[in-house]
Amino acid sequence: MKYLLWICFLFTGESHGYVRLTNLECKSYDKTFIDFPACRLKVLGRGIIGANIHVKFLKLPINRMVVRLATYRKLSGYHPFLFNVTEEICRALKYPNRLRVFYYFYTAFLPYSNLNHTCPYNNDVFIRNCTLNDRMFAKVPLPKGIYKLTLEMDDGVMNWVSIINVHFEIDVD
Repeated sequence: MKYLLWICFLFTGESHGYVRLTNLECKSYDKTFIDFPACRLKVLGRGIIGANIHVKFLKLPINRMVVRLATYRKLSGYHPFLFNVTEEICRALKYPNRLRVFYYFYTAFLPYSNLNHTCPYNNDVFIRNCTLNDRMFAKVPLPKGIYKLTLEMDDGVMNWVSIINVHFEIDVD
């Protein structure tokens, strides 16, 4: 009887899906403003992949920066999907708003980064061993598939200076 209960638990337990990073690309359009000394994925354990990004600002201090977040879903190529928002990052960090999309992305990456204060920024930005899990997508349930998150940065005077592409795969029941 106890084996029957154990088998029922195995088939009715938690979902066996996964959320994992598959690729990471960092590109600087203005080498005099921003540089990426490190931008790579690192295997942290069995099936656990972490992102490591080092953003080096060359014109300090940073008093204003505009960030555009866009998500794309891969069908037959990458197509825009669900979000395309633009935020002034200094204002968003000073006045966090839980009703804005940027807040969810910021709180997901906050434990892994040093973006814990408002502007001005006089130092480099680090994201270390950032992993994805299915709890991050509880507020925004995405259907299973391959996605790309694009983070474009503007120096504040409408000159796009860099782009970060995060590719990930979701297969959660």
